Amino acid sequence: MVGRVSAAVTSEADLGGQRDRILSMALKLMSENGVHAMSMRRLADACGLNVATIYHYFPSKADLLTEVIAQRSYDQLLEQPPPVDRSLAPRARMEQMLSWIWTEMAGQDDMWRLLLGESLRGEPEALTSAAELSATFERALKRWISEWFDDVIDEPAVMARVLRGVIYGFFVEHLPLRNEDRSKFLRQRAREVAAVLVRDSA
Repeated sequence: MVGRVSAAVTSEADLGGQRDRILSMALKLMSENGVHAMSMRRLADACGLNVATIYHYFPSKADLLTEVIAQRSYDQLLEQPPPVDRSLAPRARMEQMLSWIWTEMAGQDDMWRLLLGESLRGEPEALTSAAELSATFERALKRWISEWFDDVIDEPAVMARVLRGVIYGFFVEHLPLRNEDRSKFLRQRAREVAAVLVRDSA
């Protein structure tokens, strides 16, 4: 009996791993070529599986896209505050926060390319997910600003809206660059944005 239970647990773990592998490969292919250009057969070949296995997990490409986006738990990620040193002057704090945010965003390049590309094509699931992510991100920014910049920022909700647009804008502008070049430019942008938006206490 114990052996059967152990085999069932192993089987469930294997199936979960296979599903995650399919989702990771689907994200890669979709971000490179767009959802419509990625066939389920191409995905199956890339995963070393047959097409029937793909359809077993995901009955349609729309279901697959929904799960690819849902796999990234951004709500949970944004619950973790950036490692900002409260002892720093306000501008340095803001620069540190922005640098951390852009570094974390760079670790999700495929997802950003997918959301941007499919949103521009008017894909409903991507548009909905992008809007939800933006709202979640803005709430997180407001929370962080209220916590770390209460000494210099009077309207955290307004600053959160402004910062969200600035963060997205500069990130998208530099998205085509190599990671090393992008990191260098975004560190510079972090200094510039902090200097413009935050004053150091007298």
